[in-house]
Amino acid sequence: MSKIKIGIAGSTDSVNQYLPFINEQKHYELVGVFDSSKSENFETFYGLNPFLDFAKRTDAVLFCGGQHLNLAENLINCIRLSKHIIIEKFNQIDYYDLVKIQKLLKEAGSLFYFSNVSGTQSVYTTARQLINNPSNISAKVHLPYVKTFTELEKYNFLAESVDMVIRSVSSPIAKIKVNRHYIFNQQPDELKVHLLFDNGTVADITYNLFSKNAINTFTAYQKGKIIAADFDLNKVEETRVDMMMENQLSLYNDSNSNLTVANKMQVFEKKILYFDALQKDLLNFVDCITNHVSPLVGIEEAINVANVLQQIQYTPHESFV
Repeated sequence: MSKIKIGIAGSTDSVNQYLPFINEQKHYELVGVFDSSKSENFETFYGLNPFLDFAKRTDAVLFCGGQHLNLAENLINCIRLSKHIIIEKFNQIDYYDLVKIQKLLKEAGSLFYFSNVSGTQSVYTTARQLINNPSNISAKVHLPYVKTFTELEKYNFLAESVDMVIRSVSSPIAKIKVNRHYIFNQQPDELKVHLLFDNGTVADITYNLFSKNAINTFTAYQKGKIIAADFDLNKVEETRVDMMMENQLSLYNDSNSNLTVANKMQVFEKKILYFDALQKDLLNFVDCITNHVSPLVGIEEAINVANVLQQIQYTPHESFV
């Protein structure tokens, strides 16, 4: 198999973080880098568009980091050139731009792959294997006020929670309700998002921007078990009824037994399936291109997330404290 000619677009710092990984991969041939964070790099030179010239020399373009100028335009230009794209999720791409990109992808036959390098992938992947038809999901993201976050970081925390909820349910969303709490700022200090899915699953996402302590958790409730993931502690716990005690209970009359449901519950800490998220995504990207495999998080998943985030932004329901 011939190597995939790949170019890397992003700020110099972001590109430098990716270079060692690309150079280690036998499936890729690095053909160039482009600093897409500086406006002067997009200035035409004797009618030549520097970014288009860069993209034309590639089979695929990797957009790394979040400091991109003209991102949607550059993505669209790559697709029109029939280039494959791998990009860190979710980069605040507008919902309508994503819909336009989806239409162009069908015409061009290009692959659009969202990479997860946020550090949550190993923990979520471990938890996801235990989740099956949850009835209720609770996701909490509390950002401590003592730490400064960029707007992109804030956006990605919320987008990541929405994405995890949607992928865990695998059913269309029927209703979205949003409560905004204004405490200290003109912008909401807390969002409470209530999602109702067509299959009856209910999900609640709490997104707090003015917390004393950092919290990033995801809990799924389903028949017979509770799966709890803590992304800050890199921990996944499964709470379920201990089968030996369940069998023991059947030997007694329930009215005389001291074994309550609480007595029977057991908590099991699951072994995290650690892997290098970036390396894994780079290998999966090759597999998707060569074997026409659908990416785990592609344009459809991004559109679903962007649609929810758009509804969160524009829904009129508000709460004041």
